Amino acid sequence: MNISGVVVRTFPRDIDTVTRALSEFDGVEVHGANEDGRLVVTVEQRDERGTADLLVRMQDVPGVLSASMIYHHFEDLGQQEAEQ
Repeated sequence: MNISGVVVRTFPRDIDTVTRALSEFDGVEVHGANEDGRLVVTVEQRDERGTADLLVRMQDVPGVLSASMIYHHFEDLGQQEAEQ
């Protein structure tokens, strides 16, 4: 499981529209935004490829100026299950 923290930048007028659009993606949760257009987002995907693809899709959302991964954590769920 890949868990990533992403900061998304948008114009302040587009915060609500971008928040709704990002919330429609599987594995994406918008936690908050401030008045200057920064959104705090987490992304959960099964593999690195899915995370990378989703980050590109987020950057293509109308109104998004940038989407920057600022944190990434990987857990091997198969290995955890084998250890138990």
